[in-house]
Amino acid sequence: MKKIEVLGLQTIPEIKQGDDLAQMIVECSDREIGGVRDKDIIVLTSKIVSKALGRMRKLSDVVPGKKALAISAKTGKDAKWLQMIFDEGHQILAIVPLKGVIERHIFDASENRQCCKELVEHEQAVCITRGRDGRIHTCDAGIDGSNHPPDIVSLLPKDPDRTAKEIREQIQILSGKQVALILADTEMIPFGTMDFAVGSSGIEPVSKKFGQKDLFGKPKFGGIDLVAYELSSASALVFGQAGAGIPVAIIRGFEYEINETENILNTLVAPGGDGQVTSAIRATMRATASAQGFKKRFLLKMASWFV
Repeated sequence: MKKIEVLGLQTIPEIKQGDDLAQMIVECSDREIGGVRDKDIIVLTSKIVSKALGRMRKLSDVVPGKKALAISAKTGKDAKWLQMIFDEGHQILAIVPLKGVIERHIFDASENRQCCKELVEHEQAVCITRGRDGRIHTCDAGIDGSNHPPDIVSLLPKDPDRTAKEIREQIQILSGKQVALILADTEMIPFGTMDFAVGSSGIEPVSKKFGQKDLFGKPKFGGIDLVAYELSSASALVFGQAGAGIPVAIIRGFEYEINETENILNTLVAPGGDGQVTSAIRATMRATASAQGFKKRFLLKMASWFV
């Protein structure tokens, strides 16, 4: 029988700036699950890392600039929130209004419609952004006010991969075990949210099995599994998305490739930047145009000229 366990550590205390996360994780693991084992995968919410690093900000200290105020006037998005996005060095790629179709879908997914309505009224829109390093974030550059006191928000670690490496190395020193470590953050996808990996260390984030032979000996179209993302999503089942209070999960029994050089940034962010993404979009639109009727083909062809 093949078994994979996702073990949520329940005795992690409230994190404060300067806390030693590695020490806490090792101590809680000893207390709850018999200690850290070789090949364990430790998944942390990015939020507790941000707290430990002091990556916090007071909304009352934010002074919106002209650009943030102008966008806020057009979209209803809080100008202070927009200013924080710009302060983090992010470019806004798209602004998704919450009113209308998305609002109805959110209402259907909520047990408390009044609370949901108040939240939509307050947020108005969500920004899809890109950071200086090319990472795409689908929810306000990862800036998060949930599970914080009023007026306080957390910012993502500046270099999630480096931070993951530092915490992992310290855990290995304290425990004497070989482990992998992933930092996870919640992102929006169509019809909901999922936890994705924003930083990793000690694990091959993407499997390299494309073209391997299937059960019948044929090359298989598949096998580029986003392993770090899958593990983050599995961990989210014990993290919870509201008041669960479990910020660390240990995945045990999953076979993975140890990798000391690959991480999220150098495997899951397009290395060619805008040029590579634009070329892929343009090629997709032209291929689609060639298979459609004249009207659709003409419109898609024209659109590809501007991408």
